[in-house]
Formats: sequence, C-alpha cells, structure tokens
Amino acid sequence: MPRLIAIEGHEAQRRKLEELVSDLTKKGYDLVGKVEAASFKSASDSAWTDVLSASRSGGLFSEKTLSVVEGAEALLAFPPALVDCLEGDGAESVVVAVFSGDTKKIFTKESLEKIRFIKADAEIKPWERRDWLLRLAKERGVKLDRDAASLLCDFLTSTEELRSELEKLSLAAQSGVVTVETVRRLSFDEGGNSMLRFLDGVCEGRTADVIRALRHLEAEPSVLPLLTALYNRLRPALYMAASSPKTEAGFLSAIGATREYALRMARTALRNFGHSGVKLFMLRLIRLSYIEKTGASESWPGFEAALWGLMGNSE
Repeated sequence: MPRLIAIEGHEAQRRKLEELVSDLTKKGYDLVGKVEAASFKSASDSAWTDVLSASRSGGLFSEKTLSVVEGAEALLAFPPALVDCLEGDGAESVVVAVFSGDTKKIFTKESLEKIRFIKADAEIKPWERRDWLLRLAKERGVKLDRDAASLLCDFLTSTEELRSELEKLSLAAQSGVVTVETVRRLSFDEGGNSMLRFLDGVCEGRTADVIRALRHLEAEPSVLPLLTALYNRLRPALYMAASSPKTEAGFLSAIGATREYALRMARTALRNFGHSGVKLFMLRLIRLSYIEKTGASESWPGFEAALWGLMGNSE
C-alpha cells in the first residue's frame, strides 16, 4: 500500500501542492497521474481501495510513483480497515489526496498517525505581516526596502498575494532593491496605481504626481470614491492634529489606525500642511461628501478647488 498525504483546503493549497510534488519528484518519485476522486466508485470502501490500488499500477517503468487525487472529499470516510495497510516515508508509491475543506469527517483518530496532513499556515497578524514579509524576502535573497514592505502589507492582506508580489518585484527591480517606487510602479493595476500615486502625492506634496493621477481618475463619473479614499488616508492625520503627544496613541488605536505606511504618510501630510491646514481640509471633504449625497453636488470642480487649496498652502 502507498503513503497517503492529505492536503486540506486553504488559501495556500495550490502552492503547497506544487511544492510537495516538486519535493517528491526530487526524491525520485514519478508523477504518473492526476485524477478526480469522483471518477472512482461511490461506495466509500471501494473508492478508497481503488484509489490506493491504482497508485501502484501506474508506474510500469518507475520504482517510485506519485499520484494526485483532486476533490478527495468525494471518496467519503476513510475505512478504518485500510489504516494498517498504509505505509510511511520511503513507500514505493505516494497518493496525495487534495480536499476542498478540512478532513475532520474523513479520517478517524486511529488513522491520524499513519497519514501526513498538510494544513494551512498559522495566521499572521496584521501588525506582524511586514516583519514576516521582510524575513521571507531575506530567505529568498530579495533585497526589500522596509518602506516597500510596509506599503505592500497595507494594500495586500493575503499572504499568498504578498508572496506572489514579492516574486514579481524581485525579478523586475532595476536596482536590485525593491523600493517604494518599485511597488508603486508594478504592484497595482492602472486604476490602483493612479489611486496610490494620488494619495501619496497629496500627503507628500508632490503636485506633479497628483496632476498625472487625476488625469486617469477623473474618467470616473463620480468623485465620491476618490473623496472617500483621501478622507480615509488623512483621517489619522486629523486625529494626530486633534490630540496631544500623550493621547495620540490612544486616539489612533481607537480608530484602528495601526498600519505603519499609512501612519507615516499621515505624519508627512501634517508636516507639509500643518495641523490647521489638515483640519480645515477635512472639514471641506466632509461638506463635499454630504452635498454629493444630497443632490447639490459640486462634483469634480468642488473637489479640485478644495484639493488645490490644500496643496497650495503647504508649510
């Protein structure tokens, strides 16, 4: 009988499957087939028996064989009578059973010691993602700037997306170092790139970047999404301006403003426009948002008038 490996359903399942197949291939196993579990008999005992038996018949010229069974939950509960037939590491054949969810209803406690389970990675807390990404970059030999890591983690919450972006950016980084500019240029589609360029451009007082981004963003019929995004970006700055050094941390924690890159941009905006400038602009955004929703909209002209009023009064 073969070695049985079960991969539970989770975000990283396909990556873990690819890594597992690659690892086993390097150990001398030949991938002889990928099949759907539904193609086997419906009776649970017969189905699992057929799956395990088929794994030994596919490698006519191979001493070690590997087969992958997709949608393994269709095989139903694993028969206890087959547990003693399973082998451990070093078996001549390996069956990888891929499930869409967990395997609690499939395997009994008696079978747990004979089967290898590949589960989801431990959850990475939002405030831990940047350091996790920097460690991952170091392991892969990628030079990732801390600010670039913070920006990626602010905009991407999926660890699998972060892994994918890191891979892409490492290949495209012209200087060999993945910087904030690299992320801005490559990690978002045209709309997302323009939005990010606009928000950062406002905070940093980069008028040329704001103008270039607006050329794309003004194609949208409503100004409300951009107005809302800018309000959310500057919201931490408003609370910083309204609090003292002793109370600032409490205010920011209360509104959930914990992302490092967003906080850095907020402090940059305060340095550029001053406390009173940020407060006045935020009041103008609140007014514009209200009238936008009540039929007296000033639309893009009103928004741009408030925006250039802010940008033209940098300290």
